[in-house]
Amino acid sequence: MSDPYPYNGRISRWEEVAPGLVIVGVESLDPPFAFEPGQYATLGLMGSEGKLIQRPMSISSSADDLSEYEFFIRLVEGGAFTNLLWERKVGDPINIKGPKGRFLLQDDGRAALFVASGTGLAPFMSMLDTLRDRGQERQVVLLHGVSHEHDLAWRDELEALEREGFPIRYVGTISRPQQNPSWRGLTGRVETIVESQLDEHALTPETATLYLCGNPEMIVAVDESAQARGFDAEQVRKELYWPKGRTHGVAVGAGAAVTDAEDDDEADEEAEP
Repeated sequence: MSDPYPYNGRISRWEEVAPGLVIVGVESLDPPFAFEPGQYATLGLMGSEGKLIQRPMSISSSADDLSEYEFFIRLVEGGAFTNLLWERKVGDPINIKGPKGRFLLQDDGRAALFVASGTGLAPFMSMLDTLRDRGQERQVVLLHGVSHEHDLAWRDELEALEREGFPIRYVGTISRPQQNPSWRGLTGRVETIVESQLDEHALTPETATLYLCGNPEMIVAVDESAQARGFDAEQVRKELYWPKGRTHGVAVGAGAAVTDAEDDDEADEEAEP
């Protein structure tokens, strides 16, 4: 599409995971910027009133492949940015700048428990893909909570990674089993299965670091549970997708990075009323 704004990127890929849920590739037309797995970039599109609408989005691709930057994005009803994005197609211009963020995999020799709700899976995919590209391993237990089975993006890839011998245990859980009659896995919001998974995999304050990404309610619940088990604040790393305009009315503890996502554009789908 033709657009007068001097964009510095183009949409290079559009893969629908489920209705209103996509994996998007963005190619930088400027020299690509390096990033650390777990960081985010800011995407921008010009709105109808001549204002650049920008949103922070976690990068889901490997930090060693800068040919494009990959993002995991949900369409939000009334969302200023995502509704503009869904009008675009592959080849159309988009703005991209980055990176920012401190949600990084720690070089601490510990096992990692990744807990993601909805699109909060994105930074963990970047961490895993970067580890594989560098021939490195880390013992990982990855918990992904969504509303519906079809929202479990990268499920086949993650299950294959586990079968191939990478030291990862992938666990999906859905919060609406009554609407997913074929589902045979765990049910409930992801925060409700964390304690049993800690026990099952013998993850303790002596052996593990927790990484939490997604809606703030999930993160607060898991953080409180971890503290009760003796995990120090630095052992619970957090990235909150917090809708802009929502009151930050809960304590999130130390080590938290809050990413404002206006109009719920980066809020997890489980946060709906």
